[in-house]
Amino acid sequence: MEMQKPVNRLEDALYTKYPLRFGQDGKFRILMVSDIHGGVGYAEKETVNSMQELVDRNHPDLVILGGDTAGPGRIHVENEAQLHFVLDGITSPMEKAGIPWAHVYGNHDNNFGLPNERQQAVYEAYPHCISKAGPEEISGVGNYVLPVWDASGKEILWNLFCLDSHRGMTEFAGQCGFPEDTEFLDPEGGRAQYSPGMVYFDQIMWYWETSKALEQCMGGRIPALMFLHIPLREHKLVLKNREACGFTGNQLGEEECPPLNNGLFSACLQRGDVKGIFCGHVHLNDFCGKYCGIMLGHDGYMSYHACHEKRTRGGRVFEITAGESEFVTYMSYV
Repeated sequence: MEMQKPVNRLEDALYTKYPLRFGQDGKFRILMVSDIHGGVGYAEKETVNSMQELVDRNHPDLVILGGDTAGPGRIHVENEAQLHFVLDGITSPMEKAGIPWAHVYGNHDNNFGLPNERQQAVYEAYPHCISKAGPEEISGVGNYVLPVWDASGKEILWNLFCLDSHRGMTEFAGQCGFPEDTEFLDPEGGRAQYSPGMVYFDQIMWYWETSKALEQCMGGRIPALMFLHIPLREHKLVLKNREACGFTGNQLGEEECPPLNNGLFSACLQRGDVKGIFCGHVHLNDFCGKYCGIMLGHDGYMSYHACHEKRTRGGRVFEITAGESEFVTYMSYV
């Protein structure tokens, strides 16, 4: 049964088109799949079949598309009809099974002139898409939280934060009013060859205030997972301190994180609710590791044309448990 749309900010945070609930067994399972890179001129049969295989194998209660659902290069979308074509195939396993799904935007989703603001309406038109555009007054599109209720629907036991990590630092420079060709330095030394985007400070404030409001509403701090497309600088710390962080999985590609530390990880540490931050973007990486009590990781990729390294093709599964603040996660390959 679809919930009534909200009338104020807290209700907006609580609102989901279809409320997510733990099963009677106290479990809730999430499948995250990123970097599909669909578009016109691409026969997507393999991708759709692999999505179906992952859904059938892992029985998720929610599927999250972790960005770069469309583009780049000759494989892209230019208008709403083309985006519909891509999503019709990719989301068919969820739509047919009645499984809620949501998404965040990646750095390639709007490369060919279809703004994320217009894309959002296409996504939300799908019956089982529970993504939300998010507050208009903060940066980006698709900043929202999905509460996961107990089996009776009376208490929020987990929160799932989804954030827009933007296209790149050129976009950030423009918003800040300095030249878009500003050169950013690589923390490893020299000029950054490529500067991927990041979550902005007003989005971090939104996360902070929303987390506090939900804690006050429920009378206690609520454990959470966070999903975005671009990794944080702290993801690199896991790579540089593998033994200390309990590194597992594959790192077959260079980690691409923004040249600036935006403070998101520190904010999550101080709030004390986020237990894991997961992203896509680097197709060849599906590692994870825990730093300062927060699990940081990737989910590999799903494209059949933008990358051909089978070892990291698939999705990441998360299993959270009612009444527990820890979670289980693993990769499921295709």
